[in-house]
Amino acid sequence: MWLLPPKSNANAKVLPRWLLFVGLSIAGWGTQLALPPVSWWFLAFLGIVPLWCQCQVLSPLGAAIAGLCWGLGFYGSSLVWVWDLHPLTWIGIAPVPSWLISRGIWLFLSVWGGILSGLWAFLMARYGGRQSRLQQLLWGVTLWCALEALWSYSPLWWISLSLTQSPRGLMQLGRLGGPTTITAVIMTVNGLVTLSLQRQVGARVWLAITLAGAIGLNSVLGARVIADQGEPLRVGLIQGNIPTRQKLTPEGIRRAWQDYVRGYRQLVTLGVDAVLTPEGALPILWRPRQMNPLTGAVREAGVPLWLGTFMETAGGHQQVLLTLDSNGEIYSRYSKVNLVLLGEYIPDWLSGVVQRLSTLRSRLLPGNPEQVFATPWGKAVVLICFESAFSHRSRRQLVHGGQFILSLANNDPYRRQLMSQHHGHDVLRAVEGDRWLVRATNTGLSAVIAPTGETVWLSDTDEFVIHAARIFRRQTQTLYTRYGDWLLPLLLGMLSVSVLRQRAWHSPTPRDRHRYE
Repeated sequence: MWLLPPKSNANAKVLPRWLLFVGLSIAGWGTQLALPPVSWWFLAFLGIVPLWCQCQVLSPLGAAIAGLCWGLGFYGSSLVWVWDLHPLTWIGIAPVPSWLISRGIWLFLSVWGGILSGLWAFLMARYGGRQSRLQQLLWGVTLWCALEALWSYSPLWWISLSLTQSPRGLMQLGRLGGPTTITAVIMTVNGLVTLSLQRQVGARVWLAITLAGAIGLNSVLGARVIADQGEPLRVGLIQGNIPTRQKLTPEGIRRAWQDYVRGYRQLVTLGVDAVLTPEGALPILWRPRQMNPLTGAVREAGVPLWLGTFMETAGGHQQVLLTLDSNGEIYSRYSKVNLVLLGEYIPDWLSGVVQRLSTLRSRLLPGNPEQVFATPWGKAVVLICFESAFSHRSRRQLVHGGQFILSLANNDPYRRQLMSQHHGHDVLRAVEGDRWLVRATNTGLSAVIAPTGETVWLSDTDEFVIHAARIFRRQTQTLYTRYGDWLLPLLLGMLSVSVLRQRAWHSPTPRDRHRYE
C-alpha cells in the first residue's frame, strides 16, 4: 500500500511524491483493464483503493493531484482510441496539425475525466477524512456517484465505473437504479477493502457480506427475467463497412447506394420484417418523396427500412434515423440529440480555435430530447452513436413506451477498443430497460443483445455483414425504468443527515457557552 507515514515519525522513509503520483497513474491504468475489451471486471473492486488510502493522509491539494494522476491513468488509457482520428487529411487538414489535433482531443478528454477523480479526492481529503470510518465510506460512495451523475449530463461523457461490469460482471444490478447502483457497489467494496487493510474492526466481515450480497443479487436478478411473449419481430441489419475517409467521395456514395440496396434485398429474401442500417449509412441529405434505388427497392419488396442518414432543418442539418414504410415514404423520424463535441459540432466560442471535424459542410443541430420514435410495431428506443453512454436518454424513451432498442453507430476509424466499449454500453442499456437491442454499425461491432445482457450474435469487424435476428417486443418495467436514479438522492439524503447530526453533536449548547464565558 502507498501510505505516507505520519510526519511525526522521524525514522520513517517517506515515499517521494513524484513516485507516489506515478504509482497512482499506474493504478488507474490497471483499473482500466476492467473495461472492455479486456473486461477483467473484478479489478474495479480494487483499483481505487490506493487513491482512497491517500485521501486519508494527504492535504486536499495533494489529494487532488493524486486523484488527477489516477484519472489520467484510467481515463487516458481507456480513451486511446481517440488517436485514430489521425490522419484527417481527407477533410483537408495537413498531417502534422492532424496529429496534434487528435492528441490534443485525447489529452483534453483525459483531463476532463481526471478532474472527476481529482475533485473526488479533494473533497474526500477536505471533508471525508475528518469523519469516522463509516462516514468516510458514505462520503466516498456518495461523492463519486454524484460526480458521475453530474458528468453524465456533460457533452463529453463516455466512461463510467459501471462500464467495468459490462459485458461481464455485476451488470444486472443496473435494473435496480441504473449505472449509479453498479458504481455505488464498486465504490463500497473499494472503501471496505481500504478499511480492511487498515485493520478496522468488522471491515472484513462487511466486505464479505457486501461482495456475497452483490454477487447473489446479481444472479437472482438475471435469473428472474420474464420470458418473452408474443410473436417475434424479425429484424435484418446491415454492416456496410464503408470507411469514413471514403464515405463522402463519389466512390463512397456509389458504394453506399450499391451495398445497402444489395444488403436490403438479401435480407428481404430471408423473410425479415424490417431492416436496420448504421448511423449515416447514406451520407447525403435525404429529401421526402424522392425516388432513388433504395426507395425503389423498398416499394418493390414492401419491407420497411430504418435508414440512418441526414435531413435539413431550420438553421442547419440533423443526423436522423428514418422509418421508411412499405411504400418508401417517411413513417417516422428520430433526430440525434447528443452530438459529438468537436466531432459533429463546435461551440461558437471554440469555432475560431478548433477546426471543424464534422463530415458535413454545414452545422449539425441536435434533435428534440422529448421526441418519441414510432414504428409499425410500436414505439422503439433509438440510440445513435455515443447516445448509448447516456442512460437517461434510453430511460426516457422507455418510460414513453419503447418496446425494443435500435442502436446505430459508425465506429470508423476507431479501433476495437472503442467498438468493445460501445458494445458494453449497449449491453447495460438492454439490461437496465429489460429490452432486446439490435445494434447496426458501419465497421463493427454489430450485435443482437437479449434483455438478460447476453450477446446473442456479434459481428466481425471491417467487413460487409448482413444478419437476420429474431427479437421480441417487451413492455416490462424495471425498477430503474419506473423510478429512475432513485439511489443517488437517497445517498445524498443519508449524507446530509449524517453531516447535520455531526454538527449538532459538536455544537455547544447554551449552557456550555455560558460555562465557557
